[in-house]
Parts: sequence; C-alpha cells; structure tokens
Amino acid sequence: MSQSVLISGGGIVGSFLGLELEAREIPFKIIEKKPFASSGNDHIRSLTLNLSASERLDYLGVKTASSVIQRMKIFDGSGSGKLSFNCDEANIDYLAKVFSFNDLREALIKKVESSISIGDEITSFESMESGIQASLSNGSTLETNLLVIAEGRNSTLAKSIASENFSKDYEQVAKTFLVDIPELNAQEAIQVFHEKEIFALMPYKNDAETNQFSVVWSMPKELAHDLTLDNLSTHLQKFEKKLSCKIQATSELLSFPLSAHHLDEYCDQGVCVIADAAHTIHPLAGQGINLGISDAIILAEEIERAISADKDIGQLAFLKKYELRRKTLNASMIRGVDLLFNLFQQDNPYLRLGRNSGLKVVDKLGFLKKNFILHASGVQKI
Repeated sequence: MSQSVLISGGGIVGSFLGLELEAREIPFKIIEKKPFASSGNDHIRSLTLNLSASERLDYLGVKTASSVIQRMKIFDGSGSGKLSFNCDEANIDYLAKVFSFNDLREALIKKVESSISIGDEITSFESMESGIQASLSNGSTLETNLLVIAEGRNSTLAKSIASENFSKDYEQVAKTFLVDIPELNAQEAIQVFHEKEIFALMPYKNDAETNQFSVVWSMPKELAHDLTLDNLSTHLQKFEKKLSCKIQATSELLSFPLSAHHLDEYCDQGVCVIADAAHTIHPLAGQGINLGISDAIILAEEIERAISADKDIGQLAFLKKYELRRKTLNASMIRGVDLLFNLFQQDNPYLRLGRNSGLKVVDKLGFLKKNFILHASGVQKI
C-alpha cells in the first residue's frame, strides 16, 4: 500500500517531520506559503533544544552550529534562593543545546528542499473515500492519505477541526537580544525571577574571542513598551547586581507577545495537528520547540506502525494513538509552566518567602533534581 503525507507549514517542526518521514521512507510533500528569506534580525532569535531533540537532529544528519548547556542556575531575584542543575548529576553529556533560529531553519530546509512547494498555502480540505483533498490558494488541489497541520498559533486549518480547552494571554512581552558577558561561564544558562520579570541567559555562538549569550526577557507589557536600547542599561542593572557581572547588549531588541493555548483535539479523520498549531506555552521553561519536535517524532512513529500493519495512515483510530501519547504530556507541561508563572508573579511576602526557601530545599535534593533533569532533557518521560 503506497501512502503519502501532506504537511501544511514548512517551519522548523514541519521540516523536521518531513525528515522523520524521509528516514522511514514515507513519501511526503510540504506546502509553505512564505519564501525562506532571512531578515537582518533573524540571527538574534535562538532556540534551545533538549538532549533528546538535539541527538535526534544528529541522527537525521542536520548539521549546524550550536552552543552546549552543561549547567543551569535559577535565582530568586527578590531573595537568596538559588537552584542549580548540572548534567553530571544525571550522568548525561549535556542538558541542552542552543541554536540560531535562522541557522537551524536553513539547515532543515536544505535537507528537505526537494519536497517543499513554496508560495502557496492550503486554504481548505475535505474528507473523501480515498483520503483528504486539499485546496490550495492557486486554485489547484492535492490528494493525500494524511494531512498534517504544522502551522503557527493562529492556524485556521487547526481551528477547523478543534477548539481550545486552554487559552491565556499573559499580558507580557518577551524581549530577545544578544549580549556579551565575559564574567559568565560559556556553558552555563541562567534564569532570574525578579518580581514580575523573568530574565533568561543562554550561551550562544561562543568561540575563543566571544562570550555571547541570548537573552529572553519576559516582562509586563507596560515595561516592554518603554524599554529601548537607549535605556536598556539602566533596566539591566538589577540583573548585573544579582549575577555580579556587566551585561553589554550587542544587537537590536526583538519583541514577541506571550500567550499559551491548547486544543481539545489533535486529530480528525485524515488530518492531525502538531506543534504550535496544537499548543503554545510560556517560554520560561524553554520547552515550546521541544514539545513540537516530540509531536513530530511520535506522529512519525505511529504513521510507520500503520504502514507496517498495512493500514490506512489517515484512519482516526491510528491518529488517536498519536494524540493519546502526546496530549496529556503537553497539557501537563503547559499547566505546570502556567502554575510556575503564577507562583513567581505573586506579591504576597509569605509566598515569596516560601518560594525562596523552596528553591534552597530542592537544590539539596539530588534524586529530585536528577529526575527533573532527565525529564526536561527528554530522556525520561513522565
């Protein structure tokens, strides 16, 4: 039985899914509406992939530069609480790798470029006896056994098969930019919770001459509105004091509104949704891209199982297996991060004291830290 997959969306996860299918010798085609033209600021954006996702990229032959995270420190900016994680505590080589968004996207596209159609988009689809018929913006149609929606947060196609069971606007903006910090360890990531702000530093494109970090700084919308390169140094002083270092910005500031959502269904007959089209998450745990890549891996596994059993890959019963394996884990991560976000937004002094003490207690519990590291790295599933 010869079957094929049509992927709507040629971003990082859509292209990654194509590679997973190619590794299993499953025919696929990607439809991407936007040309892959890099902007002047694309080099500023970074992605943090956990150990499992990074190793999968290596297995699929995706080669691009990255920086390794071997240690991570978390600080309570309003107290003395501190929590640290080290890859040695879990007997793994590293915690995660940090990639340039632009470099990783280009490396993935290069691997699947022969299977990408650029400039059109899938506007609608309908179920037929033979599978799915997708209508394109150029007026043509394509038939496929399975349509995978790998588009962004506001995918119209995804909304046509499911509604949201969780949706939240965090009333925050993430400011992303690059900095040089000579005093910090080039293989260490840092996160500081300061009042209603979350300041994260990830090692980025370091070499013998630079000690560069990528900043993801979540803040209330009103602060983001007033923050510019001209007054940036003043706002960074509280973090410089906490970390005993000097932070020098080396790029423009990029802004992204922060929200989260989760669909109540991931699939219908002949169609399924993955990654940001199905779920988004606050960046404080750095797990958004990792959830999407895990979706792609599990979906590819289920498609391969269906083909091996000589079954229709668009059959809802098989697609529900993918949903069952991913939906609960994704929901747990989204709700857990939302809970953590709310905890660090509280002004109650007793809650702050308990939070500060809690970080210190957890820091001393080696077995708990090891399990957390293994789960966050993707090695161990809850």
